[in-house]
Amino acid sequence: MLTGVNSVVAQNAMPDTVCVGVSRIYKVNGASPLSTYTWTVEGVIQSATTNQLNVSWNNTGVFLVTVQEHAPDGCDGDLRSGLVYVEPQAMANAGPDMVVCFGSPVQLNGSGGTNYTWSPANWLSDDHIANPIADIAAAGNYDYILNVTNANSCLSSASDTVTITVLPEAKLFAGNDTTVGVNHPLQLHATDVNNTGFTNYTWSPALGLNDWLQQSPVAILDKDVTYTVTASEVHGCSASDIVTVRVSRLAEIYVPTAFAPNGINKLLHALPIGIREFRYFAIYNRYGQLVFKTSNPAEGWDGKYKGIAQNSAGFVWMAEGVSYSGKVISRKGNVVLLR
Repeated sequence: MLTGVNSVVAQNAMPDTVCVGVSRIYKVNGASPLSTYTWTVEGVIQSATTNQLNVSWNNTGVFLVTVQEHAPDGCDGDLRSGLVYVEPQAMANAGPDMVVCFGSPVQLNGSGGTNYTWSPANWLSDDHIANPIADIAAAGNYDYILNVTNANSCLSSASDTVTITVLPEAKLFAGNDTTVGVNHPLQLHATDVNNTGFTNYTWSPALGLNDWLQQSPVAILDKDVTYTVTASEVHGCSASDIVTVRVSRLAEIYVPTAFAPNGINKLLHALPIGIREFRYFAIYNRYGQLVFKTSNPAEGWDGKYKGIAQNSAGFVWMAEGVSYSGKVISRKGNVVLLR
């Protein structure tokens, strides 16, 4: 009997089926140790002269293997033969690299086999199917390696890798709620907090806006409005935020009662409403020392005095401006610095 043996698959009688790239030992059992043998593969005589032949199958196809024993007395045995079916290796294809938004599950697209193994298994719904869902919990680049076997249990000749790039979480800040004088221009601005790379902005409603499709439209209002701004980038990642604008018909200067330099609002500003001329905004510590002063409402205090960050404490502010009617508006109050 002509049989095939290798270190992994149990001995199989002819016909034999192997995967390309596999080495197999074929053997004639029960022969005389003094005999010699002639082996052929597809008619080509092999170098082996013992009762076994080691063949490395490097090409696919159907191959005829023959062997004939030559006894010491000069008699030749019967010619024995068998067919070997050499099957192709599986070809793993992990699919194209993908870029996904933070918090968005993505389906992998493996192919090339009948049995699949993905590694690592982290965040995969099933690491032994062709198309698992990857629900990755953190931004970054992640490589998933795919190995496959085909219907003939042939392993892939090489693994394949797909890289999933999870973008940072998209965050948008529409600005702090604010108050503006009736029919006075107000510059709005949407901030891309995580530098996501937003390319499209939409403000809603469009009421009072000079351009509702810009990152920084100007609003002119005669009534209170809450705007929702939504932004998106080239991969479809999006974020939204809201800001409320209240309209005042009286001239006024507003200053928050507290601020935190280490938070979102890093500067303390005076907010003049209906003010034609802004004269000053000054801040004093509990010892009466002037720690900050400006005549530009766009400038704010960063919580430092002579370059030194001040501890949490209460401060006194004073501000003055002139309304559009010519009335002098003077205001004074307290603000708490939070650390």
